[in-house]
Amino acid sequence: MGNPRIAIVGMGGLYPGAASPAELFSLVLSARDALREPPSGRWTLPLEAAYQPGGPYPDRVNSRRAGFLEPFDVDATGLQLEPDLLNALDPLFRLAVRIGAEAWRGAVTAPLDRTRVGVILGSIALPTETTSALTRAHLTGEPRPHPLNRQVTGLPAALIARALGLGGGTLTLDAACASSLYAIKLAVDELTSGRADAMIAGGLSRPDSLYTQMGFTQLRAVSPRGICSPFDPAADGLVVGEGGGAFILKRLDDALRHGDRIWGVIAGIGLSNDREGGLLAPASEGQLRAMHAAYAQAGWSPQSVGLIECHATGTPVGDAVELESLKRLWTNAPTGTRAVLGSVKSSIGHLLTGAGAAALTKVLFALNEGILPPTANHHTPTPTLSASPFHVLTQPATWSGERRAAISAFGFGGINAHLLVEPYRPESKVPPQNGVGSLSTHPRVAVVAYAVREHHGDAVEVPAGAFRIPPREIEEMLPQQALLLLAARDAAMQADLTPQSGAWIGVSLDLNTTNFHARWAFPEQADMLVPP
Repeated sequence: MGNPRIAIVGMGGLYPGAASPAELFSLVLSARDALREPPSGRWTLPLEAAYQPGGPYPDRVNSRRAGFLEPFDVDATGLQLEPDLLNALDPLFRLAVRIGAEAWRGAVTAPLDRTRVGVILGSIALPTETTSALTRAHLTGEPRPHPLNRQVTGLPAALIARALGLGGGTLTLDAACASSLYAIKLAVDELTSGRADAMIAGGLSRPDSLYTQMGFTQLRAVSPRGICSPFDPAADGLVVGEGGGAFILKRLDDALRHGDRIWGVIAGIGLSNDREGGLLAPASEGQLRAMHAAYAQAGWSPQSVGLIECHATGTPVGDAVELESLKRLWTNAPTGTRAVLGSVKSSIGHLLTGAGAAALTKVLFALNEGILPPTANHHTPTPTLSASPFHVLTQPATWSGERRAAISAFGFGGINAHLLVEPYRPESKVPPQNGVGSLSTHPRVAVVAYAVREHHGDAVEVPAGAFRIPPREIEEMLPQQALLLLAARDAAMQADLTPQSGAWIGVSLDLNTTNFHARWAFPEQADMLVPP
């Protein structure tokens, strides 16, 4: 049997310059950005001490701008969380509760059995301001933050479930910049399999902003101008943002029976991982596999899509590879066929694990209002864009004809996701989807190999040539990372893996990552905290 169609029936969100999903779309339609210098006190170092143009230089940023959230409150009405606990938690966790509760309140939830509602959320596994405060407390003896704040990798989704009294299982994942769409894909699987009757899914990012600004500066990925200009010759890098969005998903038949507002219907989602390329050098081959999988599942031709919300971070290399993938996808397109490209990152920055949620929010409003949105900071198309069947708008335009949209999210190391969505149309006929599972029985799963590695406090030695990782990067890896790689390799060598195999790793945040913050705050302890 074919899989049930999945409807999006509620959403919540908080973004730079936008306190709600509707405000995000208004910001996008204005073709402006909400990027700015860090608010006072947001960085461990004052801006004048952290900023040094050029470089990159150690412990310095080369851009003064990012996307920052305004201070926000959480409406705790009806939530099963103690106010004292909520107030003691890092903004990351309060952001998760806010967007999850907002999405929940926007859907029809009374008919649901809450034990059959789950939460899957993308969230980046990086230090937050409060985990860094744990390290400072260790060094200075100042009061320690609430211990739950160290649970960066697992708590966001679990906290939403606790707040809303949900018992359908939770998962917080980090698939880099593809995380939000990965979370939605896994939530769709829960619904199509019949294991859940509704799911909260999406993604967010609220690490310590100075950490991400430093990190992307060292990777030479940040725009020194602090301006994100996708598909424009002026593009010189990305701008980091923060925020996130959550969505309520139901099987379409259930949504219709409950009387939900249907924001959109998911037609297909494709996932893949590059088999070539590098950390910051994506590959068209992997991106195209995700795209082809989504279109095969939906039964659409690529040329039937009128709006493509690109990953497009404003890095010249990354944007060029993505455009090349789209041109290859559109090979043999009928003459005169065109589509609008866009990137919400031009308005709010790159939200990392929350980027796909922001993109989906923008697209859902565009589909419902019949508006093709513009892209901020785009003035002149690159020559490659001009020679393609795609164009970028600088002003809103009426969306005439069939409304279908695609969203791409591509993460570090070639983690790819491509989602197809359309408005609900009672008369539409959708072909049976393949490859997601169904309400029928599932095959049994066998464990065919395992491996164990232990760490006793000594150095973890990685054999030369064992991995496709530069030797200098291997030297700088945390013991946790090296152990995971070695254990995964040991297990893989026992199994007959194919190129279609995937990797899923459970991990918590190694608090050694907060040593960088302590080094900036207490330079006299630098030698003790971080090896030279």
